[in-house]
Amino acid sequence: MRLLAVFAASLSLTACPSPGGGGGTTTPNGGGTATPGGGTPTPPAPDPENPTPDPPTPTPKAWHVSTFAGSGRVDGEADGTGTSASFAWPFSIAQSGAALYVTDRSWHSIRTIDTTTARVDTIVSNRGNGLTGGYAPGNGTTARFNGPSGIVATDAGTLYVADSNNHRIRRVTIGAAAAAAQFRSPTGLAIRGTTLYVAEYNGHRIRAIDLASGRVSPVAGNGSPGDADGPVATAQFHSPAGLVIRGTTLYVAEYNGHRIRAIDLESANKTVRTIAGSRTAAAGYAPGTGTVARFDTPIGIAVSGGTLYAADYKNHRIRAIDDIASGTVRDIAGDGTPGSRNGIGTAARFNRPTGIIAVSENTLYIATAGRRIRKLEYR
Repeated sequence: MRLLAVFAASLSLTACPSPGGGGGTTTPNGGGTATPGGGTPTPPAPDPENPTPDPPTPTPKAWHVSTFAGSGRVDGEADGTGTSASFAWPFSIAQSGAALYVTDRSWHSIRTIDTTTARVDTIVSNRGNGLTGGYAPGNGTTARFNGPSGIVATDAGTLYVADSNNHRIRRVTIGAAAAAAQFRSPTGLAIRGTTLYVAEYNGHRIRAIDLASGRVSPVAGNGSPGDADGPVATAQFHSPAGLVIRGTTLYVAEYNGHRIRAIDLESANKTVRTIAGSRTAAAGYAPGTGTVARFDTPIGIAVSGGTLYAADYKNHRIRAIDDIASGTVRDIAGDGTPGSRNGIGTAARFNRPTGIIAVSENTLYIATAGRRIRKLEYR
């Protein structure tokens, strides 16, 4: 185990003419008739024993779902490879190089998974304290979390964790100075440069931390639960949960608002707008465009290329928004029935997907409340 310090804060066949240019009728090898004087030969009759095969029909690409790690058993916090490892409730996923980092919300721990070998190890553990969370800075064996949720990783391997029930943002790194900030149930995190963005689930707002100075500032939301779009100071969120950044836009998965929202981080007049999901309808399920689409408590959100992906928690589906401008939502995996069945696209099943990360345009990893990490490959 690496010693880590924790601080608050995807043959065509051509008939050949018979040899000879001025001969009469020949039928070499059962072939056709060569016209005297060198005319056009008659092609041979088809051989019923060896018909010319049709060209193969290409198989269309699709999302293939498999279990990458986790046994699905309720047996604690076992490290191991692939399905020999176990999780209690893997909630959110971050990536740095070939490593995935996972918050195990129910066991109050931080796990790491090697994407090459599927080896799972625990780097910050609450082992020995069972399902009881707590708070303590320290190294990997003495630090305590209480319901860790969102997690992001820098290229250098520093982790930032939303320690939800401790109402803190924590930093996990190798030897660094402490930093602290207080929040109301921070859940989702996203990082851009030296700025860390935080979704405050019970604070109903988005805030930012300057990692260089530690200064915390508001980004959007007035602190009251609601559905209002508009200027960032008066816009409302209802339990924002997941965050992801694409270019200069911050996207928000809204748990109790059942929508995907967007905030332009660099416009002169910053506003919050709804990309997909209904402002007025109750939670539900529907593909479609903009407010026609319906979600039921989306949590995790990821981006790759020009596509947003959302973990639709209570719909047990992975959704995609290919045209972000229009907000057109479609299903890429899961049939809506809770389960952990592997398969292709909507033939697969998920059990309450929470965290999601896109490590390439063709590969996604999903954390589920079914105590598994699932892998989606577009091939």
